[in-house]
Amino acid sequence: MSSTLPPSKRMSGAPIRQWDGAMPILMSVTVLLMIVVELFRNGLHAPRNDEGASDHIAIMLMFGQVPIMFWFVATRRHSVSAILPTLVIQLSLWAITFASAVALT
Repeated sequence: MSSTLPPSKRMSGAPIRQWDGAMPILMSVTVLLMIVVELFRNGLHAPRNDEGASDHIAIMLMFGQVPIMFWFVATRRHSVSAILPTLVIQLSLWAITFASAVALT
């Protein structure tokens, strides 16, 4: 299935190599690494205190992904079958990161 855009307007390359395909994946991986570092430092029973800078950065990374994923789908530069694997990776990592953050709080 080809894209509805003319060849001059289509982006070349795999969707995961575009900024809006790769950025949510990198953002989720960053938050997962932040969670691993916190677990390594404090264990499963971290002391309850006010949110620190790392918590605020993680929140911005998590919810900053949502408009980027919407942009990735809405621009329709690639066919649906081409963006589906990248979108599944993006949404899976986002769900895993969100679930692990909720489970550890």
